[in-house]
Amino acid sequence: MYLFNSWWNIFATSNNSIIHSKFQTPHPQPTTTKISRAGIYLCKPLSGRLKMKSKYVRDHVSGYGKSIRKATANKFGINNSLIIRAVNGDEKALKEVADKGKLGERLALSMPIIKENLKAYIEGTTEYNTALADIYKSGAKGAIAIDKAVSDVTLEDTRYDNLMEEYKTKLFTQLESESQRHGDSMDVIELQAWVDTQMATVNAKANLESISNKPFLAQMKADEDYENKKIKHLLENGSDSDLSLIPQKHFSTNPIVRMWNKIREIFS
Repeated sequence: MYLFNSWWNIFATSNNSIIHSKFQTPHPQPTTTKISRAGIYLCKPLSGRLKMKSKYVRDHVSGYGKSIRKATANKFGINNSLIIRAVNGDEKALKEVADKGKLGERLALSMPIIKENLKAYIEGTTEYNTALADIYKSGAKGAIAIDKAVSDVTLEDTRYDNLMEEYKTKLFTQLESESQRHGDSMDVIELQAWVDTQMATVNAKANLESISNKPFLAQMKADEDYENKKIKHLLENGSDSDLSLIPQKHFSTNPIVRMWNKIREIFS
């Protein structure tokens, strides 16, 4: 592109007199471009400026590539008109072509580096945000797990306190009940012991009296037997009766009986 611009400047300078004498018109006239399969022709100069008629430029391909020619114009702003105007020395076209060339060179030079930098930036930003997402997702899972653990510990701690309170209350109740039962049992045992003692004492006294009364009872029985035998003896023997022949028992006058009676008096 720069070579083209330099070539054009040299060409215009060296042939200035020729161009002035051959191509410049006294009055400005509009330029008309004719396109045919044989080539492209610039018929008249533009705006009174110095122009070169490109009657020898032959375009043999544009007529066969209408679609790609249109696509090139739409995508890059390059068309036959721009090319012919630049070839014919149109300053605006030349500047546009030069600017496009400079821009293309800058793009060709800088875009690989820009692409690598922006690609690295995109990849880095993507990696950064992906890492942040992973970190925060892991943080969310960890936070949920921690909150659940805290809730479980809180619940278990509350359950422990409640169970301990229930256990203590139950224990105190059982201890009180056991104390009451023990007291009642002791009262029963003591009462039973006292009753047993009293009954044993009464039984002992009764046994003592029963034992001590035996001589008197025996004496009463002996006296009754003696009287019966005496009556029978008298009835059987009449005047010949001898009562001395009938033995008479004396239990109450026995020394042992007398001692036992004294003992009874002591305990009674």
